[in-house]
Amino acid sequence: MPLPSRRGGPAVVAAVLGAALLIAGCDAVDPSPAPSSASPSAPRPFTVMSTDAIRTTDPAAVTDAASAMLSLNVFQRLMTAPPGEQTPKPDAAKDCLFTTTTTYTCTLNKDMQFVNGDALTSSDVKFSIQRAIRLAVPGSSAGLFSSLRRIETPDDLTVRFVLSQQDTQFVWALASPAASIVDEQVYDADEVRANDRPVVGSGPFGVTSFSGGVLSLGRFRFYVGFNPAREDTLVYRTAADSATIEDAMAKGRVDAVWRGLDAAAVTRYGGQVAQNADKLTSDGFTMTDYTGLRVKELFWSPSSSHRSNKALRQAIAVSLQGDRTLQSVIPGGIPGHITAFPAGGKATPKVTWKRRISLTLSYSSTDPDARDQANQIRTRLEDTGGMSIRVRADDARADLSLVDYKAWTATPLAWLQPYLASPLPESATKIDTLVEAFRQATEPKQADALLAQLQRQAAQDLTILPISQADEYSFSAEGTDIAAASFGPGWQLGYFGMGKS
Repeated sequence: MPLPSRRGGPAVVAAVLGAALLIAGCDAVDPSPAPSSASPSAPRPFTVMSTDAIRTTDPAAVTDAASAMLSLNVFQRLMTAPPGEQTPKPDAAKDCLFTTTTTYTCTLNKDMQFVNGDALTSSDVKFSIQRAIRLAVPGSSAGLFSSLRRIETPDDLTVRFVLSQQDTQFVWALASPAASIVDEQVYDADEVRANDRPVVGSGPFGVTSFSGGVLSLGRFRFYVGFNPAREDTLVYRTAADSATIEDAMAKGRVDAVWRGLDAAAVTRYGGQVAQNADKLTSDGFTMTDYTGLRVKELFWSPSSSHRSNKALRQAIAVSLQGDRTLQSVIPGGIPGHITAFPAGGKATPKVTWKRRISLTLSYSSTDPDARDQANQIRTRLEDTGGMSIRVRADDARADLSLVDYKAWTATPLAWLQPYLASPLPESATKIDTLVEAFRQATEPKQADALLAQLQRQAAQDLTILPISQADEYSFSAEGTDIAAASFGPGWQLGYFGMGKS
């Protein structure tokens, strides 16, 4: 995807986790000032706001954008990748290379440790990745490790991955949330870690507290890797809605905003920037847009009893054709993207069943425009005369879900992952064959041809419908900035790259 252009210049956790640093190297993480206004003289830490809620602190269970953001900043992976880069870079690793076509060997940086003072060794890497694969949380990035056969650790600094086949995509799996390194002395091998337990990573920041939608971080002073933190302390606040963020911007209570502002607010701020000589909003914020980063898709639940109804899937796809601005499950700007789904024009859905089919459509309550979009989808579907749609927020049992999807890495396979994870039975063999061939493809033309087949198959199966691709926006207060490289492999926000100018 293109690099950004400048316009000017949920869970509530039951316990505060500051005690984690007492168990652990209490001098290793800079303590965050209390993120409250109880003391007017207390310095306010660098504050980031969004409506995105962190749902899990365990990187093996990450399935949403905000939790992926926490994982990126608090844990390390062997590899990472700055935005727009086509080749991953070492992070916890000093170097990684294929020593045979099916053996990928990584050497760790020396003298690495977790925030609790425990040494980070190859054994922790093996434990962490095997744990993520074992837990196999639906929707996580663990599925990217499908070619991994076993992990060998000949010494404390060497990790050897033995693959079942040649896999050009394996290195990207090592940059995904499921590859995050956890302390094997602390994390349970068979259970997802509860949010009220200490968060023990080795990333640029350590967690000093997490409660009530407020995540407080301190710079980890013994971090060794690609993305050192700029700020000593930082707070991430989950806001209830766009209006709450706008109020904080007006009152100078926030330094950076990432997502969470609704379309009307973004339009207003854009107008202010256009009319301001310094290209700032009226509250003094710089507005940066990131082309094509916001992708909306409609997911069929694999457990829906109506998913197997081909005529229904086709009718829904045709009903939404006129509104569609995205024409593939791989967005524009990602290598291998093709036009696979029809969009625009006049399309008439075919309703062949006699009785109306009742479906539930879910949307995310943390996405400020999602409810309106879900209601628009309901109108389109009910106008067919063959469906009744119940719209509900955050309904895990819904037949259809409107998803603001962000892939784990900016690679075509990562964007295809939700489709590949739950194929139709009649398509599964063909999909597996295409994916296996793609993973082994070394010639770009061959790889693109296989990706084209996968995208066309997705357009035939219609278990995922691409809806829209639009710009993402960030706002930074006067005297602060968000570095261009302040993002992870899938454009997750990196707190490490933001701070005072």
